[in-house]
Amino acid sequence: RINKIEVGLRSVGASGRGIPARDVPEESLMLTGDENIVDVDFVVQWRIRDAGDFLFNIRAPEQTVKLAAESAMREVVGQNTLDYVTTDGREVIGQSAQAVLQEILDTYKAGISVLEIRIQGANPPPEVIDAFNDVQRANQDQERLRNEALAYRNDIVPRASGDAARMTENALAEKEKQIRESDGAAQRFNAFYETYKANKD
Repeated sequence: RINKIEVGLRSVGASGRGIPARDVPEESLMLTGDENIVDVDFVVQWRIRDAGDFLFNIRAPEQTVKLAAESAMREVVGQNTLDYVTTDGREVIGQSAQAVLQEILDTYKAGISVLEIRIQGANPPPEVIDAFNDVQRANQDQERLRNEALAYRNDIVPRASGDAARMTENALAEKEKQIRESDGAAQRFNAFYETYKANKD
């Protein structure tokens, strides 16, 4: 039989299709590695692996699993940042917490196999969720503006470089033209001068 323990939330029965009925913040509020508070709700699925160990080595199996799961999750969350916990890291954190929990229960010789720890929700506490969302929106705006600026730079710099190269080439061409024309005029003047010297009269 697969057993299920909810940590941080209490859901209604099958008639309510498992919709979370209430939050239990004393179980779910945790400190992240970057010193933020996060509200992590998760479900532990486990089953008895060794009936003798299960019956004789631990007194309150469900409570033991629950408290050990809280401890394991707090340990893993405490090693990660708030952004990672609330976005991409949920699955990895669940797997890490499962490994830590299994290690704890094996130390207790509890006779229990942890099948899965599934994070149901990981969010900042309700009291600061609006401020957190504002920060997220500001970060998204900053990223968007940075991308727009990079796109503008990637468009304008090559064009400006092309214009500068073209202007330099035109200036060099004009310089060569002026030099050639000046050389030609000087040579004509020298030829006239030589003719004048020879035929002053």
